[in-house]
Amino acid sequence: MKNALKPLAALESLVLAIALLILPGHAAPAGSAPILAAPAAPGEGGEDGECFTVLVGKKASADGAVMVAHNEDDRGAIIVNVRRIRGRDGGSVRRVDLGKGAVHETDSRTNGFLWIEATTQEFADSFVNEHGVAVTSDSCPSRALAEDFTDGGIGWMLRRMMAEKAGSAREAVRLAGELVERYGYRSSGRTYSIADRNEAWMLAILRGRRWYAQRVPDDEVAVIPNYYTIRRIRPGDAENFMGSPDIAEYAARNGWYDPARDGEFDFKKAFDRPSSRKPAEDGNVLRHWRGLNLVTGREWPLDGDYPFSAKPARKVTAAGLMAIMRDHYEGTEYDATNGYRTGTPNRTRFRTICTASTISSFVVSLRPDIPEPLAAAVWLAFGKPDTTIYVPLYYGVGVLPPAAGLGSGTPDDAVMARQHFEDGEFQAAKAGLLNTLVLELEKAAEGDYGNAHRRIARRLFPAERSFLRSQPKFEKKFAALYAKDKAGAQKLLDDYVAAAFRKTAGLTGRLLGR
Repeated sequence: MKNALKPLAALESLVLAIALLILPGHAAPAGSAPILAAPAAPGEGGEDGECFTVLVGKKASADGAVMVAHNEDDRGAIIVNVRRIRGRDGGSVRRVDLGKGAVHETDSRTNGFLWIEATTQEFADSFVNEHGVAVTSDSCPSRALAEDFTDGGIGWMLRRMMAEKAGSAREAVRLAGELVERYGYRSSGRTYSIADRNEAWMLAILRGRRWYAQRVPDDEVAVIPNYYTIRRIRPGDAENFMGSPDIAEYAARNGWYDPARDGEFDFKKAFDRPSSRKPAEDGNVLRHWRGLNLVTGREWPLDGDYPFSAKPARKVTAAGLMAIMRDHYEGTEYDATNGYRTGTPNRTRFRTICTASTISSFVVSLRPDIPEPLAAAVWLAFGKPDTTIYVPLYYGVGVLPPAAGLGSGTPDDAVMARQHFEDGEFQAAKAGLLNTLVLELEKAAEGDYGNAHRRIARRLFPAERSFLRSQPKFEKKFAALYAKDKAGAQKLLDDYVAAAFRKTAGLTGRLLGR
């Protein structure tokens, strides 16, 4: 097996090195010509519509932060929009429309939150709230098919209710479990990754009213593609597990678990929808395998029985996670383009971590002992991260740059739902969004990927390295100012984020010949 694994010890440099590879037969053209080319035709394979997430415990990261990295994969003409929603103080009873007939009554108090929105999609949004609670998800098709719902059940609103109401990751898990039990979950199955500055959890939900959650050990990293990764459960260990008390009995009643045949209950084996594909043909297995290899620095067997989480080879950094999110199996036998020599790595017979359907990517760092406006740091890529860069964003930003998206303040639920699912207002104004510019560049790059990628790496990626290097200096300056002048510090933060967006848009435009 050709097997140039890149252990975590090399990942921080990978975000630089893989982008700057000079491949034989592909000398980069001189000058500053645009990279426009015809978009590539769709590849042979593809399982569009799935995502990929890495969760990092606080003792596994380089700076003591709990971290979440996520690639959002979806189908359709989607706009990646960022909203900054202000919190509400409460008051009268609020009736929340859950979308298909069910109405949930709660008090009117809500947290403020940063909303990474994928328009028209029911299960694709991500959130970071004012308490530093981050929520994202991966589709996990399950065996459970029965429509056990109350008034149409809950779907889209589940993650937003967690963002609006939870003060911690643990509280978000409990709230989600209560809502699922009360109304029933209407997706086939899903795992929510939920984190705060102290803990990271995976919450696995089945269609209907069952769920189970496991805490990621503080010194470990969990990788999830689009199948369940919770394995053995310990119902008596409330510190690390929560969920439906009858989960094993439910599986047994449906014929998915037999104690005499199967031994100890295994959540994944009981509830994963069976696949007939070989490991090398299964994009979930390949992505899980690759993620574990990169994190741990060791080679896992492709047909292995992967753990829920594992210890990293080295403390994890934001740059290391960005490298994982950009990965196409470079240097392995599943590198189907032979180092970008033959076509695009985003459309091959092997589903890669960064792929044709990736619409956005982010790394969230939830850090203790840092001024509140900076405690939740977000690095956001407005498209596939192999052809764009991650720009810095913080929950505490007061004013979002215009290029980040449309829609802010505190619109009522009906307005947000209409904007999200009909999205006409976004489509009409999308010309000014960074997402639109990034999509234009990535589509142009697909037609001559090797040459285009090298130009992007040389002319755009240095800005990301500059953002990463400048972050500690900026945060130190912010903290000193925040201690004596909060308004001045807020302006400093807003200006810093706006400048990063302007620089990214300007460099992207120049690559397109603007």
